[in-house]
Formats: sequence, structure tokens, C-alpha cells
Amino acid sequence: MLSQVLAQATTQSTFRITPPIFWLIVGVLLCLVEFFIPKSWAKRFRFIALMMGVGALLVSFIVWQGAIALGFEWQFLMYDGFSLQVMYWMGLSFAFAIWLRPMLIRRPKYTIPEATQAQVLTEILPGETGRVMYEGSSWQACCADPEIAIAPNQTVYVVRREDNTLIVMP
Repeated sequence: MLSQVLAQATTQSTFRITPPIFWLIVGVLLCLVEFFIPKSWAKRFRFIALMMGVGALLVSFIVWQGAIALGFEWQFLMYDGFSLQVMYWMGLSFAFAIWLRPMLIRRPKYTIPEATQAQVLTEILPGETGRVMYEGSSWQACCADPEIAIAPNQTVYVVRREDNTLIVMP
């Protein structure tokens, strides 16, 4: 159905659009749409139009190089091979959304509120680590001052977090 509409549109008009140009236009338009999507939208919609645009640009390049390498006529690629191009575009867009999009999304750093208290479970020797109970979970912890030992059942203040270790002060 869509290939028939495209066939009529390109054969009856004076401006003939080739498949690589079609996918190039679609790719550029989808990439531009990304700039107009409001930042207030949910994060799950972020960069989807960009990934679809990059997929269309890649399909444009593949169709162009494939036609040169295999010697296809543009009419064959536009009418008979269009559904295959759409499948490539959908597959590439999905792959980019799965693998590249997570790299573009910024995740906020986890920050610990100032002067948060924790309970020491095991003794924290100077320069060593021990265990503390923080927000209902047992965490590995070390003292911010490497000269101080902290006894069990003592209340400490969480200064910061480094990876999976809390830095505490008595």
C-alpha cells in the first residue's frame, strides 16, 4: 500500500526523490525534532527521536552504498525494497535506543544529606573498615580520621559515601 502511494507520487511528479535522499531527509527531520521536545517530558521519551534519526541516516548511507556496490536501480529500491528499508530502520533505531541511549542520559549523583546518623555494628579500627547500620541496611564504613577507632553501638555521623563505603565521624 505505502509502496504504491510512493510509486505514484514519484512517477507523477517532476521532482523525483531517491531512497537515500528520502532517508536522509527523514533522518535530519527526526534529529531536529529532538531539539523541540520539551525537557519537562518524562525521561523515558528522551533521545528516542534522535535514535530514530540516526537510524534513518544510517539506512540512507546503507542504501546509497548498497545501490552503488550492487548496481541497483533506484526504482527497485524505492518500490520493491522499501519494506526492507523500513525494517532496517526500525531494527537500527531499536538497537540504538537500547545500546546508545543509556549513555546519553545523565543520572544524578547520589548525595547523602548532611549530618546523617548511623549506628556502628562492628568496631572500626584506625585506618580499617567496619560495619554500620544506615537507613535500615548494613554498610561498610571507615572513619574519616585514620587515627580514630570507633567502638560498636556508638552513634556516628555519615560524612560522605565513596563507592559502597560510608565515611563516618564519631
